[in-house]
Amino acid sequence: MPAPDSEILLTVIIPAYLEEENIASTVLSLKKYFDGKDFRVEYLVIDDGSTDKTSENARDAGADVIRLNINQGKGAAVRMGMMKGTGKYLLFTDADYPYEIDAIEKCFTEFEKGADVVIGSRNLGESDRGKERFKRRAISKIGNLVARILILPGISDTQAGFKCFERNAAREIFPRTLIDGWGFDIEILYLAKMRGFKIAEVPIRLIPRAIRPSRLKNPTRTALNVLGSIFRVRLNSLLGRYR
Repeated sequence: MPAPDSEILLTVIIPAYLEEENIASTVLSLKKYFDGKDFRVEYLVIDDGSTDKTSENARDAGADVIRLNINQGKGAAVRMGMMKGTGKYLLFTDADYPYEIDAIEKCFTEFEKGADVVIGSRNLGESDRGKERFKRRAISKIGNLVARILILPGISDTQAGFKCFERNAAREIFPRTLIDGWGFDIEILYLAKMRGFKIAEVPIRLIPRAIRPSRLKNPTRTALNVLGSIFRVRLNSLLGRYR
């Protein structure tokens, strides 16, 4: 899917908080994959109020950086990236580079078929979750199950950090978001459905080296936060806050 030389086809948005150890290798891995492609890519790191060298290391690796003054949450960081990115398509992925980036080729195919939003799924036939840690997988499955039942029927994986948006869809969805932390993935997919955008899913594969000690220190609290966000999205919708 080539783009005119003057146009950025893809913006890769990387929300990052205290990621000085990972961010440079992530940016360099992305650049290595896209170097030589016949389209332009923008690398945009949103530093969510880090107090380490996340911003400096991202810039040294060749990314553009927007730094939030205080830690606001991954949802707020992704929202900022979606509003500032200039690509025709805007992808957000995690700072520890957990998924094989070649899934973006499948995203482009789905966009050509008419999709407005394409999300990575760890639950499709060609997906590979590898040796994903038990508590992370359990939280993901609980959140996905409840979200599908209550507000997102037909979506196999709401939580994976690999989601790509056509620019016009992003500009309609993200200014309406209200959740900054846990649950923002569910909110943006709900808003996409509510606005009538077509959502497609593509299989993604976990990179084995990305498996590291989890930051989910309290999985029970995390699960409750995700479940609470599902009900918050439903309540916001009933109260007309997304109009």
